[in-house]
Amino acid sequence: MFVADLHNDLLQRAILGEDIINESKNGHTDIARLISGKINFEVFAIWITKQYLEHSAFIRANELIDKLEEVEKKTKNFFVFKSNQKISSKIKNNSLLGAIGLEGGECLEENIDKLQHFIDRGIFYLGPTWNYSTSLASSAYDETYNAKKLKSIGLTNFGKDSIKLCEENGVIIDVSHIGEKSFWDIISLSKMPIIASHSNAYSLCKHFRNLKDEQILAIKKTQGVIFANLYPGFIDINFAKREKRLKLSLKKELDKIDLNYSDPDKRWIKKQYYLQKKLYSITPKLEEFVDHIEYIIKLAGIDYTGVGSDYDGTDCLPKGIFDCRDHMLISRELKKRGYSKIDVEKVMGLNLIRVRELNESI
Repeated sequence: MFVADLHNDLLQRAILGEDIINESKNGHTDIARLISGKINFEVFAIWITKQYLEHSAFIRANELIDKLEEVEKKTKNFFVFKSNQKISSKIKNNSLLGAIGLEGGECLEENIDKLQHFIDRGIFYLGPTWNYSTSLASSAYDETYNAKKLKSIGLTNFGKDSIKLCEENGVIIDVSHIGEKSFWDIISLSKMPIIASHSNAYSLCKHFRNLKDEQILAIKKTQGVIFANLYPGFIDINFAKREKRLKLSLKKELDKIDLNYSDPDKRWIKKQYYLQKKLYSITPKLEEFVDHIEYIIKLAGIDYTGVGSDYDGTDCLPKGIFDCRDHMLISRELKKRGYSKIDVEKVMGLNLIRVRELNESI
């Protein structure tokens, strides 16, 4: 079975000097655990943390890609996948393909030549925003909470130029994190399949990061895919209240981490490691995550959903999945619900190959 996961933040650990090649007890993934978890294709996010946004976003993004390529040189069974390659030609037994996804357009620094630079480096998809609005588009967070402060809402002229350039070069557009106005602007402009790399169903969990039914159906119309996210807050709307209460009870330990780590990125990672175990007791069950996949299947069809875990980008995962070695439990749950072998394979990876092949043909 070909298994694809469309969103992973492991590079944030790698850039801080961690060994992400060998098996570790930290976080959700490393190269060894991804391979033992039977994942064949993993998209690593190029996401710029706040301290690098204003002055060195372009440089930082390149450093993250450099780190991924450095890992490739040090391993025999990990290969960096570039956007001009065919997935099917690169699959090998007991190996992992690592693709590059830009999460947020800050690193483009409003320069179309810099987008071309990242295209030349082989990016697989472009997500115009993270929670911050960018020079390309307004984000879901800002459209929900900061709409009155935004200079513009929706896709900008630079954003439109960026979408067109990506289309011309076979780079997929990712609409996770963007606002509704930005979403519909992209739908009206795009001529190829688009994806949501790590988003769930709004009807099951009314969170601004999830997709409403009409958005899911619009992605289907482009022949794209919605890849469901393992983050508990996007699965169960009540999780946030439980999380807040538990974090208050852990305040002393979390404050100690703040005191011990002056670098905000290291602080964030260390808190993740601590909370990964502590929050596990209050997370929704794996079955509730699969409910989101099944909802999308019933609404749009079996060809339009997959998995975008958000491994190492979230503090905790649903009960049943502690790290990526448990990834295949998703397929087991789908089989329990009566889905056929081919349908399970579509969700676990084949739907990505379909989108990729359509993308190559345009």
